[in-house]
Amino acid sequence: MNAIATSVATVSLSGSLDEKMRAIAEAGFDGFEVFEPDLISSPDLPADIAKKAADLGLTLDLYQPFRDADSADPDQFVRNLVRIERKFDVMEQLGCDLLLVCSSPLAGAVREDGVLIEQMAILAERAHRRGMRLAYEALAWGTHVDTYGHAWDIVRQVDHPALGTCLDSFHILSRGDDPAGIRDIPGEKIFFLQLADAPHLVMDVLQWSRHHRCFPGQGNFDLARFGADVVASGYTGPWSLEIFNDVFRHSDTGRTASDAHRSLLYLQEQVRGIETPSVETDLFSPPPPGPIENVVSLRIAAGPAKAAQLGTVLRQLGFDLTAAHSEHGLSLFTQGPLAVAVDTTVDTLWTAPGVPAHLPALAQIGVRSERPDLWLTRARALGVTASTVTMPGVADATDAVVRLAVTGATSLDLRNRGSAGAWQSAFDLVPRTESRLNTAVVSGVDHIALAVPAESWDGVMLLLRSVFGMVPRDGQDVVDAIGLVRSQALTLATDGGTIRLSLNMVPGRPSDADPLPAARRGGVGHVAFGCEDIYAAATAMTERGLTPLRISPNYYRDLDARFGLDSAVLDAMQRLGILYDADAAGGEFFHFFTETVGDDLFFEVVQRVGGYEGYGETNSAVRLAAQLQN
Repeated sequence: MNAIATSVATVSLSGSLDEKMRAIAEAGFDGFEVFEPDLISSPDLPADIAKKAADLGLTLDLYQPFRDADSADPDQFVRNLVRIERKFDVMEQLGCDLLLVCSSPLAGAVREDGVLIEQMAILAERAHRRGMRLAYEALAWGTHVDTYGHAWDIVRQVDHPALGTCLDSFHILSRGDDPAGIRDIPGEKIFFLQLADAPHLVMDVLQWSRHHRCFPGQGNFDLARFGADVVASGYTGPWSLEIFNDVFRHSDTGRTASDAHRSLLYLQEQVRGIETPSVETDLFSPPPPGPIENVVSLRIAAGPAKAAQLGTVLRQLGFDLTAAHSEHGLSLFTQGPLAVAVDTTVDTLWTAPGVPAHLPALAQIGVRSERPDLWLTRARALGVTASTVTMPGVADATDAVVRLAVTGATSLDLRNRGSAGAWQSAFDLVPRTESRLNTAVVSGVDHIALAVPAESWDGVMLLLRSVFGMVPRDGQDVVDAIGLVRSQALTLATDGGTIRLSLNMVPGRPSDADPLPAARRGGVGHVAFGCEDIYAAATAMTERGLTPLRISPNYYRDLDARFGLDSAVLDAMQRLGILYDADAAGGEFFHFFTETVGDDLFFEVVQRVGGYEGYGETNSAVRLAAQLQN
């Protein structure tokens, strides 16, 4: 069995053609598509590009695009024949024998199948004479041919060995076409495969394609089913990415190329999970995921300026200071099985050197797994940087924790049970003050919201989906008092419940050297703790000194109009700052917030009733307005 060759169009990356080729090779691709504008703008001649590609171990899989090949104007078609011969000249120097031919979107395109078949036969014969092949692709906005089925029908009727079809997932899935018909196309007549994911958007398909394509695992298309249909056809050629994306065009070339290659590996694993006929293609199969339970610890970088304020808020939320690590400046707060370590220092093993002005910030999320080593091998197989962690003050404990960087500021630590005891043993115990709470108020971490810079958004999404198998909900654009926030929730069902992460896009970072995302007024990043009784939790925390975020009385009047809640319930909610939402299935969501600590971090306490799966997004604008006033 042969491993699937991976490829990527140079248009998918930023930089010069030379920079793109080097990044493509370093990311692990087998080959690439040459996007003609990249070649035209390159100072290297085609033969020099071919030599560089060979030196990098890359194949030139496709030259593209040849647009508007057909024409209802006979004179124009003659000129097109001259133009394609010149492209063949370039391809000979490149050492590339496959040319992408797009269906025409022009008003002067051929509108009769008979004429189009004649013209495509002529083009195919010209290619054949030069030792070239043509891959005919249906653009979703083509004038006459705009579906893959129509494009294949033209290819089938031409019946020329130099003419096959090119399947592009965006052109097919953006139209809502059923890709199952791909199974009926002989694999040898599929000359090339181009893959792209995309978010669900309601907009002109051309603009959607030109600006919002993304890598598999970063959008909402069912590419696993699409890929299974392609494999079932018997296609054995490269799987290539053709991505038009405004963010990718100015993002780091190497990072984007690495994400691109990882997305193809992830997609192959997804396709492998769908039953397909026996084929000779070896789909990538990474090591399986390890066991995973729930969030058991958090580490917050506070710095010396914010540590005291953060500690006060944690105590008010029901946590007690149980230990301190004098050498490394860590304070340990616990409540039931949850541990929160507050880092008070300027420069430690656990935080980036220097203290950005907008601390505190969430630095690590600790998740229980009895086999961190399995996650380590899986992450590395998918090209994700992961490492074992040496815990401060603990000798010979490097196999107990595996760390993956999720964002520039926050990592996810897979921790086995033995790590907790070994780690806590290194703390200098401090006198424990008697808690005013007989039992834990919070039951665990319900969800964590992370601020993610725009340029890192798609990469973070891919990492969470590919390594951990997190499932995205429909993204939302939340409008509030200072603008709009793109929010995307992802969930992972585990042995211990559900891990929920909410990604919230911010414009960028204060500087290239700053690991933290730019702070947004009112805050974005937060930790939501779950509880069994929202009123009891709010009351207990108030008794410990917490002043829940005060919500406008107008909100509760509106709540009464929307849901008709009992007046006594509304009075209690207003007194305790509790917000409310309900879904169509009868699920309910109760939650309240703390004020923002520093510039970007706050806490939330929530109660879910009746299978509510959302996050109370409808209350986000109210929450922010209250935080800005406080």
